[in-house]
Amino acid sequence: MNHIEQDGASQARDTIGAAVVGCGGISATHLTAIRALASDGVRIVSLYDTKPDRAEKRKAEFGGEAAAAFDDILRDPRVDAVHILTPHALHAGMVRAVINAGKYALCEKPLATSLADLDDLTRLDSDNRCLCCIFQNRYNPSVQRAKAMLDAGEMGGVFSLKGMLTWKRGAAYYSDDWHGVQALEGGGVLINQAIHTLDLMLYLGGPLSALKASVSTDLLEGLIDVEENAHIVLRYADNKTGLFFASNSNGMDDPPEVTIVCEKGALTLRGDTLYRYNENGYELLVDRSSAPVIGKAVYGSSHITQIHEFYSCIRENRPFTIGAKEAAPAARAVLAAYESSRENRWVKV
Repeated sequence: MNHIEQDGASQARDTIGAAVVGCGGISATHLTAIRALASDGVRIVSLYDTKPDRAEKRKAEFGGEAAAAFDDILRDPRVDAVHILTPHALHAGMVRAVINAGKYALCEKPLATSLADLDDLTRLDSDNRCLCCIFQNRYNPSVQRAKAMLDAGEMGGVFSLKGMLTWKRGAAYYSDDWHGVQALEGGGVLINQAIHTLDLMLYLGGPLSALKASVSTDLLEGLIDVEENAHIVLRYADNKTGLFFASNSNGMDDPPEVTIVCEKGALTLRGDTLYRYNENGYELLVDRSSAPVIGKAVYGSSHITQIHEFYSCIRENRPFTIGAKEAAPAARAVLAAYESSRENRWVKV
């Protein structure tokens, strides 16, 4: 059964069944968003984690059943959509299994940790109807306002972009069984934390042509085998330039920033806020500093918005806004940055 046919079947029922695979920290954010859709007929059916106690904990908090195996979820006819919240290196294989089982996949970033898997998932999701990837910050009102202004030409031409993420991730953060482990995380600050900010630079600035990068492990050298710090110089396809800096060695979690330098001034996103700068100084355009947040404040406030849209698309048989084709460029840029740092050269994207 293909996904369009399955969607017709799910609309005939009163509910859409959701499953969550991976019951670590981010799962509470997803489960809270799913539970908020109960009045719209979305229900939590199944939970799975390789550590059964974590699934049992989420079951006690949010309901549903604890599955004994991932395959049980794939075979469960009550499950229409599966949230993949596992270590990064497992994403592609699990998403592929969900799609092949005729179900919808909602995957946390990154979509994959290899170019081959990105290509394969883009092929499987050729019409954006079976896969959605979490890049929740695109849904922030501040980002949407900036996107609308740039698309309408309100700021004139764009000259350059700058992105910056400076957070704190000490030894305690890497004390679990997969953070800081290259084989499971696929990298460090770039592929885990900063990929969201890099995605915004592509969403607002357009596609890249090449980049040159350097990454390093510094304060935690010898404790982890992924990078703590990274800087990237970007060339966009239309000859704009970009500068990107990311660090997990900061003393606190600062709000991520993106600045777009334009003919008629500049736009700066700082967290969920948007400022415009011109000859008259700074003007606050969007203030979301008091917006409710599910989970950590650094996640932003838009997980629930994207997850709600995901289920609306299923109900209405609409393509997902951030399918594989939309999600892959940020992951490709990260993988190109790792290659560039290893080989100390410009890499085409």
